[in-house]
Amino acid sequence: MLKPATFFPKGLFLNGYDKQPYCSGKSDGNSASGTLSGFYLDLIKAHIMRALDSPFFHVNINEKEKIIMPTWTGNELNTELFMLQMEQYMELLLKAPVNSALWNHQNFNFQIPKNVFQWIEDKVNKPAKSHGLKRIAFILGEDVMAQFSTMDVFEETRSVYAPRYYSDPKQALAWVKTKDKEFINPFQKEIDFLIEKNLERGTAKIQIEISLEHLPYYLKQMKDVFSHQKVVHANYQKYMLLTGREREILNYVVDGFTSKQISERLFISLNTVTTHRKNILRKLDCNKVADLARFSVFMRM
Repeated sequence: MLKPATFFPKGLFLNGYDKQPYCSGKSDGNSASGTLSGFYLDLIKAHIMRALDSPFFHVNINEKEKIIMPTWTGNELNTELFMLQMEQYMELLLKAPVNSALWNHQNFNFQIPKNVFQWIEDKVNKPAKSHGLKRIAFILGEDVMAQFSTMDVFEETRSVYAPRYYSDPKQALAWVKTKDKEFINPFQKEIDFLIEKNLERGTAKIQIEISLEHLPYYLKQMKDVFSHQKVVHANYQKYMLLTGREREILNYVVDGFTSKQISERLFISLNTVTTHRKNILRKLDCNKVADLARFSVFMRM
């Protein structure tokens, strides 16, 4: 049976309470509590305090560097449990004198549902920003789709944060410790790639060899590719209904050109452009021009 979350201690940052040092590099075997403890111990030992302990994640505080460090254990989550952990995290965060968060997602295997994205932004990110949390970094794990869902939270809500993603814990810690105007540039090496064609199957395989510090960046690019592929798959038949001229006009519309500007560029009447635009909306099953933005992926094909 899973034990409830434990706070060490209640009101960790209020005077009169003892703080619990967390300097052990050992894991209990049921969680990821020891995954990075040795790393933290080497860099900032004696400054880490275990602040929250639950079956699903642990939260440590580095008071000297003012960093809060949640670590997921890898135990199976559902939406209700995930939201409960985030509420516990916020309860602790709002009492803590921290200005950075370093999330260890090495054992995070939960794909955050889209209907929770805005809740995270409204109940976690915005209050954290108001509290003074300036920056967030994530140490990524092997569950790619879980990591993608984390990235989507910040992108699709136009979050108040623009977090950084890392494979190397030392680089993640270095970034959260930097001053506001300092930046760490990991792109100092060229990438190597190999294309293998299978003519019999009509397929190709692209292999990319990169430095580990580049992995989060390329994972993000892959997420965009997968997202575009879904749009193409869902809308290809609709797009193929467009004539060549309609596709040309769609391209201009998506790029923000007005009907008058399009008519001048294509040497056609304004009425003709208006008719084409109505036909485009009808064929693509869109109610307004803003809905056409998703079809921009076809312009790059």
